[in-house]
Amino acid sequence: SISNINLQYYPLPMTTAAISSSSNVLLNLFLFASLIAAALAAGNFYQNFDLTWGDGRAKILNNGQLLTLSLDKASGSGFQSKNEYLFGKIDMQLKLVPGNSAGT
Repeated sequence: SISNINLQYYPLPMTTAAISSSSNVLLNLFLFASLIAAALAAGNFYQNFDLTWGDGRAKILNNGQLLTLSLDKASGSGFQSKNEYLFGKIDMQLKLVPGNSAGT
């Protein structure tokens, strides 16, 4: 059984209430450039995460875009972020054992 986990970090831009129109254009341009840079940097497991345990049960695939964690009768696997984040998003797909798992 394999769990596929995709993790991406989405920073939330800071906004200010009273800014002049010329400053507002510059601020919007800066926020747009920041979001593009964050989107390009997000989701690389090779650069941002360490495989902490699992004896080969954790694997990074697809040029760092996909992390697979396996669980068997002997053990599981784990990973840890190299950085601390205030916000984040995790998308996960689980493959359960037919007839031997909750919900199957």
